[in-house]
Amino acid sequence: MMKRLLFLMLIALLAVAGCEKAPVAPGTSKGGFATLSGTARKPADGATLYFYRPGEDLKGPPFTRIGPLGPDGGFSIDLPAGDYILVLRQRATEEDTGPVKEGDVKSDPVKVRVEADKPLSLDINAYLKTGNVKEAFGEAVKWPTMITGLITDAQGKPLEGIRVHAYDHVQMSERPKVVSPRTGPDGRYLLALPEGGTYYLCARDKYGGPPKVGDLYGRFDKGTVEPSAVILSEGQTLEKVDIVVHTVW
Repeated sequence: MMKRLLFLMLIALLAVAGCEKAPVAPGTSKGGFATLSGTARKPADGATLYFYRPGEDLKGPPFTRIGPLGPDGGFSIDLPAGDYILVLRQRATEEDTGPVKEGDVKSDPVKVRVEADKPLSLDINAYLKTGNVKEAFGEAVKWPTMITGLITDAQGKPLEGIRVHAYDHVQMSERPKVVSPRTGPDGRYLLALPEGGTYYLCARDKYGGPPKVGDLYGRFDKGTVEPSAVILSEGQTLEKVDIVVHTVW
């Protein structure tokens, strides 16, 4: 009788052990995969798309990656259901980890939740790292919110080689949020913004720190002491935001 009781208890323990679920990685759901596809905006050719788990070091090895991408920037991957952080990078060197450097291309981190058997599509915008700012690729970025205008000197002559810097604080003392490409011979600029909001603009020929003697510098203002705010909604294109630049003495 005792042997039979011990045998039944052993069978019960084995049954319970067999019903336990296997450990699931943080941020991942058991029960299926889904296809994530989309397009990497300019630049695309040669870029790599990195996938990280929430909490992982975005400068370290990724969970997985796709690349190098082709000229059309298209990508498609089957992922386990769960949460991910995507970063597009195109490095000028052969390094695969660590922070991006000047001349590299990257996107901001994009948070994505993948649900089993639910295909997901998204586009990713990237920018060129120049100094410590984000230099947008003009119309090629296809951010829906834009500011355009003319950069001139005090005599009204269009200036070439000037960038427009956008800040979200009137003091304009922190790093700019976005920087336009340099103006061409016609002095016109196009500043692509990731979202609508209130911005403060300056135009200059140099990066970093306060303007120095000999630099070209000007703020957008309407005759006020403080810079004038530029307010625009999501998807709006604000035109004729012209800025006069002076030589700093």
